[in-house]
Amino acid sequence: MSAADDPERITLHDDAYRYAFRRSRSVRLAAQAAFDAVEAVEAVEATRDTPGGESGTTSDGAASTCILLVGAARAVLERYLPPSLPPRVQAGPGLQAALAALTPAEREFLLLCHWDGLDVDAAARSSGEDPGRLHDIETACARHLPATAGSSASLTASLAAVLADADPARTVAEEDLGRSRRALPAREPPSPGPAAAAAREPAPAVPVEEERPARPHADGGRSRTRRIQLIVGAACLLLVIAALTTALLPRRAAGPAEETARLYDLADVVAVVAASNIQPTVVDGEVRILRSASVVQIIKGEETGRVLTIDVTGRSTLERTYSRSFFPPNQLMFLEHAERGVLAPIEGEGSVLTLVNRRAPETTTITGEPVPLPDGLRDAIRALPAGELPLETSGEAPGALNPAAVVGVEPPPGRDPQDMPGTLLGTFRIEAADGEACVLFTFNGRAILLRWPEGFTAYEREQSGYADGDPAIERRVLTVLNERGYPYVDDNRAAPFIRGVPTGTRGDCDGREVEVWDISVDPGSTLLFY
Repeated sequence: MSAADDPERITLHDDAYRYAFRRSRSVRLAAQAAFDAVEAVEAVEATRDTPGGESGTTSDGAASTCILLVGAARAVLERYLPPSLPPRVQAGPGLQAALAALTPAEREFLLLCHWDGLDVDAAARSSGEDPGRLHDIETACARHLPATAGSSASLTASLAAVLADADPARTVAEEDLGRSRRALPAREPPSPGPAAAAAREPAPAVPVEEERPARPHADGGRSRTRRIQLIVGAACLLLVIAALTTALLPRRAAGPAEETARLYDLADVVAVVAASNIQPTVVDGEVRILRSASVVQIIKGEETGRVLTIDVTGRSTLERTYSRSFFPPNQLMFLEHAERGVLAPIEGEGSVLTLVNRRAPETTTITGEPVPLPDGLRDAIRALPAGELPLETSGEAPGALNPAAVVGVEPPPGRDPQDMPGTLLGTFRIEAADGEACVLFTFNGRAILLRWPEGFTAYEREQSGYADGDPAIERRVLTVLNERGYPYVDDNRAAPFIRGVPTGTRGDCDGREVEVWDISVDPGSTLLFY
């Protein structure tokens, strides 16, 4: 059964779609989140329907389904958007600042109640918050809104009205929902019972009249001619039907992965490149914008060397987005040989993509829209640095821990941690021995051995004074890589504080026995800023 004919699937799909759109403002990302969320719910429901599967009251089942749906949609979003980033709202900077002042868990709890319609208990379970904290969170958020004052009840009512007016899902079009629903796979029919199976048993064969032998000679030639005419006529009819089908039925637009495959076939060079400088250059009396792109990997083409010269005249601002990180994500480029033999991105969208995950290659457009990759291209990308060193991990995913404590000095709300005085900073120290690495955070003489989220590693890189890959090498430094394969923090990097959960155990790093903490890290985050 298709999603368009199944009211339950429509409700599941639309709830997940609106949830993801509210937090991403991306139609493509919302559709992907809805697809994955419906699949996750139906997979769990299938196990419940089997003998020995889970059971419970109707209300418990509905709440569990809602929490599962939200969790699956959130998992898709977090592959591309860090939870620390508040949703973009159209209500002006006041609400944006109010939401940004909350922790990711508090903000999720608030929005699940006010935007997504979850009851307080379900929203608390989904966000990991205490149900009794909702009123305090609403009051704290409301106090950041401009021109709000009065009792806590009036503040909460004012916040509810502002959030309702700013709900991004109000702009979701029915045609976008319908297009996304049609992408859902057909639901498998339930297994038939014994009666239905018996009803489908083949009917007994009906005896037919014994075939008469063909008459030889004259009749045989006539029959053969008639058979040939029938075969030719049937073939012509099939050709006519195929032509009419092609002419009358709308053609399906190529999907994102197919479009990327087309660019791969067209490109002379396909490469993964790192951050690099852009410089105006006079070529034959004409000013061209040339980019010296540091090569991470050549996937297609015969180019050699550490740097590609790429002509990005007229599109340079699209190909190099602003970032405060020392290590903005690598880019996947589909290039062709332009005039004078210089490489240039193929004209059109999608020829320059952001590689948001180097471990399991995933890409987006420059503006952040997810772009699926063909399997062959995804498998060919090898952008991770060589020689990774294992770190001790907690087994939890980034963002899964609810931090219970802080080591260091947490700045007051609204103050950038990067602007803290040097006397209030701790230090990360990374040590490597016997093919493994360990990380200490030291503040005022107190050392903490850190256990990292699942997927974190370390490696020794060549540090330069500029972007990663610049030939002006200064020294080699140990660096922690996050779950997406990008640098999280360097050895000897200063930071004002860390959040985490004490494990109650002690461990050894560089010959020192110290207490062990599970560090709390947001998905896709980094501490390397300028």
